[in-house]
Amino acid sequence: MLTVLNCLVVEHDYRFVGAALLICSIGSMVSMRLFSRARNVSRAKHAAFVFMAGVAGGMTIWTTHFLAMLGFIPNVEHGFEPNFTVLSLALAIVTSLAGFMIAASGERGPSIELGGGVIGMGIALMHFTGMRGFVVAGTVSYDPGLVTFSIVAGALLGMVATNRVARGDTRRSQIAGIAALILGIGMMHFSAMGAVQITPDPRVAVPGQLMSDSVLALLVVAVTILVVVLGAVTHLAEEQSEQDAVAHYRHLAMHDPLTGLPNRAAVRDELPLRLKKAAGTSLAIIAVDLNRFKEINDVYGHAAGDAVLTQTTARMRAALVAGEFFARIGGDEFIAVKSFSRDNEVEEFAARIADAFSRPNELGKASFSTSASIGIAVHPKDGDSIDELTMRADLAMYRSKKLQDGSWCWYDADADEDGRRRGQIAIGLRSAITEGALRLVFQPQISMKQRRLLGFEALLRWTSPQLGEVSPADFIPVAEQTGIIVDIGDWVLRQACREATQWPAPTGVAVNVSPVQLMRPNFAERLTEILDETGLEASRLEIEITETILIENPGQALLVLRKIKALGVRVAMDDFGTGYSSLSTLFSFPFDKIKVDRTFLNALGRQAQATSVIETVIELGHKLSIPVLAEGVETDFQAAFLKDRRCDEAQGFLYGRPVDSSTAHALALSGTWQEDDAEALAKLTA
Repeated sequence: MLTVLNCLVVEHDYRFVGAALLICSIGSMVSMRLFSRARNVSRAKHAAFVFMAGVAGGMTIWTTHFLAMLGFIPNVEHGFEPNFTVLSLALAIVTSLAGFMIAASGERGPSIELGGGVIGMGIALMHFTGMRGFVVAGTVSYDPGLVTFSIVAGALLGMVATNRVARGDTRRSQIAGIAALILGIGMMHFSAMGAVQITPDPRVAVPGQLMSDSVLALLVVAVTILVVVLGAVTHLAEEQSEQDAVAHYRHLAMHDPLTGLPNRAAVRDELPLRLKKAAGTSLAIIAVDLNRFKEINDVYGHAAGDAVLTQTTARMRAALVAGEFFARIGGDEFIAVKSFSRDNEVEEFAARIADAFSRPNELGKASFSTSASIGIAVHPKDGDSIDELTMRADLAMYRSKKLQDGSWCWYDADADEDGRRRGQIAIGLRSAITEGALRLVFQPQISMKQRRLLGFEALLRWTSPQLGEVSPADFIPVAEQTGIIVDIGDWVLRQACREATQWPAPTGVAVNVSPVQLMRPNFAERLTEILDETGLEASRLEIEITETILIENPGQALLVLRKIKALGVRVAMDDFGTGYSSLSTLFSFPFDKIKVDRTFLNALGRQAQATSVIETVIELGHKLSIPVLAEGVETDFQAAFLKDRRCDEAQGFLYGRPVDSSTAHALALSGTWQEDDAEALAKLTA
């Protein structure tokens, strides 16, 4: 009597089934990672990754099927027809390759899912082609319903797999894509095998030239090894790619993009190491400033300025000898370091610097002559710390600039009398936070249209026990130069956010951020910590920056600013109109506010250009839907002018001087703003 055998209920060798699921998991992970890489590499590498993804995917599909088939024990004579078996492998690879090519060809279009569907259909094509080569002593039939289900399920899961990997941007979505492909291959095989029914028939002869289980096992092992090798190669390639990327981004972070010289960040790392190595010997810190740089930029344009920088620094790099260090730390500012045993070694180095900076630079038919102001400070004679040495090298450089004779100056405490106060400021700033000498005051910012208080700008003040009240114009540059601004900036942000939490929402607080602080690699992360620590809503904090940041290192600056915006923090451009590329800077980043510099308000009524600039900026803000705030409003004439031009916001003595936190709290609670309040508020905040 003939018995119908259902392929899922007959006996199986579960070792093969387990091996099939294992290779399915490994191969799916390999192929989907290769697919993901193909979408994120350069055009030159794209085809190679797509090809490897297709080969890995096809071999995985085929190996999973035939490993599971080796575990299938039908208890009837059987074998595998070589032509259909090999054809099924070829079809698996071709359809997988086609699917990945389609899915990787589009950025966001439907081709992503279409490619996944092709892969899923390829699984079915491979399966039934392989089953066509499965020969038994009997007849084979299929359940149409289960066949249809298996094909549809494979196609849908293939679409899910490519969708999650291509459109997802998290590690979880990538894992979901791999899991979908594993499920698609596995479900396709086992549901399709559930549709197979074998009716044994001893009258059906099995040809002798078929492949036996042993021969098929050898072929499966060979293909499995290829999948594993591809996986290993993929892993090694990704590891190397990540290492290369880390090295590349570290190089970018530590080098000036225009000149290729080490930048300020590299100087912060390098100088302490050099000072430590110089124990018992002398170390020269040399400050260098390029003369006439601003003049060349203003007269001939920034292409000329860039040409001067690149040609000058190329000569400087060629002039360096082993052990010497030279870096660009600002627009026209440089720093050099040299260990020495005789003073003439430093002078010879300074002479090479002066020569490199004084040779003519060419741009087209034009030639530009420059020179360098050079100041030298020496460890241990002039100081024991990097901050002391760099500050004193700067003081000597400023003296060299005043002489304007092309000579270099050694630091001289008596000769640099006017620099002593800067040194005292630098020393005093180090303990200003712990001593409680810093404080914030808050200047109101009002809406001219809605007649209400919008928020305050937090302004830093410092009363030194030794120096008395020190102007921010004096201590901020020193803090930036010495790097102390990073700690001070953190303190200002934390205090400003803490104060703002005491005000009713949505009253905001604006904080000016130094370029040195903003360009720290972890600034956005530090800002997140401060917001979490203080509990201030991100939308109530506004970061004010100047366009200098975007000019000196636009790529890094825009990356940091986008991270800030992603937190929900607003970003304002301060001192708009004073820079030489304000308009292009404005279009490079979606600012939340434009602040018109007070110098234009001061010149209003006296200089026609000031009037034109203010009107143009306000009109530009209206067209771009960016609020414009005018700083330094002090007279009724200025206020009337701004209202007539529909300026959005204002800040200045007319509306209130900077106040302490308790007064700011009282003003924030009142919230409203009327024209009649101006005189009262001005008196209150005087």
